[in-house]
Formats: sequence, C-alpha cells, structure tokens
Amino acid sequence: MLSREYWGIMKTNLKTIIKFKPCAYGITKLMNSLGHKCTMYNWRDVYNPLSKEQQTKNIDFKFILESNGVKDTFWALRTQPKKTRMLISTDIVESVLYIYEKRHPDDNRMRDCIQGIRDYCNSKITKAKLNTLKINTTITAYAITADVYITAYAAAVTNRKKQWKKNEEILLKYI
Repeated sequence: MLSREYWGIMKTNLKTIIKFKPCAYGITKLMNSLGHKCTMYNWRDVYNPLSKEQQTKNIDFKFILESNGVKDTFWALRTQPKKTRMLISTDIVESVLYIYEKRHPDDNRMRDCIQGIRDYCNSKITKAKLNTLKINTTITAYAITADVYITAYAAAVTNRKKQWKKNEEILLKYI
C-alpha cells in the first residue's frame, strides 16, 4: 500500500458523484447528511440549484462511510484514481485468497499478480510487466481489474457479514 502521505485523505464531491449516476437512495441519503433536505424523488431538484461551491465542496470518504455505510462508500470509490482502486481491490482479493490457495497450494500466480499490482502502483514495475503478470493469471486478472465495488461485493459473498467487515477495515486503511 502506498504511504498515507501519498494518498492523503480521500475526498470527492457531489458533482463528481453525480457524474457516475448514483442510485437515488444513496445520493438522497448523502445529500440529507450534508444538510440538503431531499427525497429520492426530488434529489435532482435539490442538487441542480446548489451553487458551484456547494456542488464541488470536498466530501471526506469517512463522512460517506458514516453517512451511507460501507457498500455505498465502495461504490463512491469509482470517483477516485485507478491506482487507488487497484490497491484497494488487491487488498480485498488478498483477503479471500486463502480460498483459492487451499485448493491450489502450489500455485503462486495469483499472489504474484497481487504483488505485481502493488509494485505497479508504487512505480516499481511498468504497465507492460504488470500486463504479463495478469495474462499469466487469468482468474486474478478479472478480479483485480474489475471495479472495486464489484470486487468488494464478490469477496463479501463468500461470508457476507464477516467479509463486509473485513472490506470496511481494508477501506479504512486508505481513507
């Protein structure tokens, strides 16, 4: 994982979130937590007249987590840089890697790919080298390059409550 100083505290804003077409329930919940009273049916009517400053005011991801919960916070990660999402995804995949390794104890390709992604995000290897690792690791290639929300959800399916808690702990390392 990159150092906290590199990433800083993760933030987004309403304008960026809106670009990614959030569900009415999630954006309503967030906007109400921010003090913009609305319903699932009129959130656009409340958002549109907001000033540019209100639309682009930074929202800390810890606020989103407290307001909307872990699933919506993972959804909101799509507003963050790709390398951030890649690192979080690798941590989540690694948290369920034991399932694969139990069945394939001598197969290190997935673990190598996870390390390769971390190395790429820390500028230790090139994108070409990373792609070689991903090609050689077909299962991991999908899991790691998928959207972080999908990865978090897929990991949570293995043991719903326990894994979502684990996913939240992973997320907290970054935000």
